[in-house]
Amino acid sequence: MQLLTIIWTLICAAIIIGYPIYLFNKSSSITDKEGEASKPLPCNTVELLSFDIRHQLPGWSFTIDVPQITEDVLYNSPILFYLESEDKCLKLPFNNATLGYTANVYKNVGKVYVTFKSLNDGVSNFYIPAWHLSKLKILIIKSRDKRIYGDWGAKPNKSPIHKGLVKAGININDYEDILGYFSNIAAIDFKGHFIAPMPKRAKPKAPELQSQDQKLYSTA
Repeated sequence: MQLLTIIWTLICAAIIIGYPIYLFNKSSSITDKEGEASKPLPCNTVELLSFDIRHQLPGWSFTIDVPQITEDVLYNSPILFYLESEDKCLKLPFNNATLGYTANVYKNVGKVYVTFKSLNDGVSNFYIPAWHLSKLKILIIKSRDKRIYGDWGAKPNKSPIHKGLVKAGININDYEDILGYFSNIAAIDFKGHFIAPMPKRAKPKAPELQSQDQKLYSTA
């Protein structure tokens, strides 16, 4: 009987001491979770750059320095390109059936290349008149939000961003629609409007003078 009394006393003591400790740990756990929930989510950012390309035309291609396209951006961030033509922006790549050319874009670390080819054969260079195009606009999507990023690199046409665009009724070829869509779920960071400098023309080499040591083989 005395043994049972001792055991019961120990159980009661354990409950009296342990219960406050349990409540304290539970309270700390809830506080930690609330703190984690209150932390700001990683910022989704869409960097917007604009380049005046009128000094690059007329021509069948142009190159622009874009230091914002780092190696990390090149391999991990979706990038959209739009050419401004008169009163609208055209998403690259595209075909212009009216003038008869196709426009393609290529990107590398710190560089963007745009080329124009004839629609007739897809190979011949097509010289774009200076009045036709005015700006190149670049959207660099820095995010890991699946609504924006997803598996864009592997399957761009099947990525969550495309599904979200279709569901929202957004046309990816419409620059204003795209910008409006992104502005609702990301911060638009306008980096500025830049003027792409006129490309340097290669100077024709002057004919080399004949060396005095050369032998004269024949005269007319």
